[in-house]
Amino acid sequence: MGRRYIIIILFLIILLAGEKTCFSLPADTTSFRLTTRYSYYTYEKKGELLLFIPQELIHNKLSVRIIINKDTTGLLAVIPLRNPLRIPFDLTLPPSYYPIKANITAGGKNTDYTAKTTLRILTYKSNEVKTDHFTGGLIVNKRDFFPFGFYTYTPVHPTLPEEEAVKGFNMISPYQKILPSSFSGRKEYMDRCAQLGMKVHYNLLSVSGGGGVSSKIEGMSDKKKRELLVSEIQAFKDHPALLAWYIADEPNGYKLEPDSLLTIYRLIKKLDPWHPVSVVFMAPFMSSRRYADVLDIVMADPYPVPTSPVSMVGDVARQLRSEFSGRKPVWMVPQAFGGGEWWSREPTLQELRAMTYQSVIYGATGIQYFVRQGLNLFPKSAATWAECGRMAVEMAELTPWLLSFEETISARSDSRDVIVRTALHDGQLMIMAANTKNAPIRAGLSFSRAFTGKGKVLFENRTININSGNFTDYLPALGTQVYMITIDSRKDSLPPWKKNLITDPGFEDISSPGIPASCYARGGGDRGALFFLDSREHVNGNHSLRLVTPSENKSVKLRFFPFKGRNGAAYYVSVWAKSDSASGKFFEIALGDYEYRRFEMTDSWKEFVTIVTIPYFTDQPLRTNIILQMPSSGTAWFDMIQAKECVDIHKCVNPELFFPKF
Repeated sequence: MGRRYIIIILFLIILLAGEKTCFSLPADTTSFRLTTRYSYYTYEKKGELLLFIPQELIHNKLSVRIIINKDTTGLLAVIPLRNPLRIPFDLTLPPSYYPIKANITAGGKNTDYTAKTTLRILTYKSNEVKTDHFTGGLIVNKRDFFPFGFYTYTPVHPTLPEEEAVKGFNMISPYQKILPSSFSGRKEYMDRCAQLGMKVHYNLLSVSGGGGVSSKIEGMSDKKKRELLVSEIQAFKDHPALLAWYIADEPNGYKLEPDSLLTIYRLIKKLDPWHPVSVVFMAPFMSSRRYADVLDIVMADPYPVPTSPVSMVGDVARQLRSEFSGRKPVWMVPQAFGGGEWWSREPTLQELRAMTYQSVIYGATGIQYFVRQGLNLFPKSAATWAECGRMAVEMAELTPWLLSFEETISARSDSRDVIVRTALHDGQLMIMAANTKNAPIRAGLSFSRAFTGKGKVLFENRTININSGNFTDYLPALGTQVYMITIDSRKDSLPPWKKNLITDPGFEDISSPGIPASCYARGGGDRGALFFLDSREHVNGNHSLRLVTPSENKSVKLRFFPFKGRNGAAYYVSVWAKSDSASGKFFEIALGDYEYRRFEMTDSWKEFVTIVTIPYFTDQPLRTNIILQMPSSGTAWFDMIQAKECVDIHKCVNPELFFPKF
């Protein structure tokens, strides 16, 4: 008996020795999935891994050992509870591609698990575009970016980009043939979009995967197409307007097999690993699974009106998001045309709103309407297209919530016809609701956490009462609502000065979404000069003011709501600002027409201060204004514009004596 026990003990020792013995338990390489948070890293000092855990192990204690480029980063022991498990790590390696391996042990299981991925570190480029595998969003200019735009036709009308940029659209995608004879036209619209801060979803269909409107080049060899493809990528890969490469339109409908696109995809990624590649699919939309290795962004174009319910669009978005979550962003192509072919009419503006919001509620992180040709060709209804522009500024306002990585508070509707999505960002809970029924409805919403108070109804300038985590509201036929509730009150880091003379100094009045409320605007010579509120950048509250000057010395000039000035009085004027470059960009601020002061900005927030004295006049105006403009071409952000009269002129000489630092 003693000898038998010794043999058993020896066997167990060998068995537990792990992978160094031939008796090791097999490692399961299929249950867990590992990926990097971003598609690649450049300037970041910290990275993040996403470990997707099988549902049956979500409550088990896991021991995870990460090995990056043969170096073990440490052992993580955790009960995840939330999927995926986010694992931070330091980025210290030089640009290259590195293998990553996760060895996982789950408590109570007799199987070890292994998951692998690749860490891609590239040199930084100012026009780089990353995909975020956790949120499904994009990182553009080091900021979250929710693409909201449209297809259009070529030649692109010279005024089209500015006409749509001022409405809030941030992306266009022209159908085009990649031919040398039309290169100058393509460069022209790319350059104009760059001036306006718009992005281009660049169409390569004629020399890549095919499909698309008027994209076929007759009689050209595959070799010549490949040469034109390489030349086009080399020409525009560093262009500031480039967002992504669009390589195939409905390949499942054209019976274009994935293998035929794989070579194109690999070539593009070799030439330009800094920009994602996209493909759009027609029904059956889930055939997109077969093409997962030839794209970075998956798109779908269900066109239901008038023969199918508009809820079809949201259903497709939900299915694709379920399939590609944690892998690829999902964009939707809502129908903005009709009256010919198989579609006997255009969607109504209510139907377009329903298709858009239902897509976003179900997880789409990009919208690209088909199709826009101004001024009233596609769509024919100016009112319908105006509704799309209205939604463009709404999605811009909601971007920090739509691409939030914070764990949210869930909500549900008491009506099966009302779908709901919530997102938490910076202590504020967003609730997005859409009525899928073509009839008004009264819906009750309840939260997984009870609280009482008031919530804002965004884009309608009203409030609702919340009692113990419940409230009711009315949604119009195919209508939408967005609510914002403060869960955790924040203390402003920059409280307004006492007796500040500026109305809405931090740009928090969003009575009309996307635009500053308390100012007049005057043109400076370029119709594409833009001014929008930006919820992604701020030093206080939730917003800053973003100015875009397309061409030098043609800035929009904003004259803020007037206040009463006094003859001979000195005024302390302050504004926070930052630009899209480290140096060379400047802005001007003035008190009335008395004196302009010019300041140079950097790419970090900084407070700029000045003192202006109103001279004595016999015909002194009753009121005066702060005036802001940015003569430098480019983009800049402004926040907390303030003005205060200096009671003691001697203390105004040194502002720190009069105004304490915050």
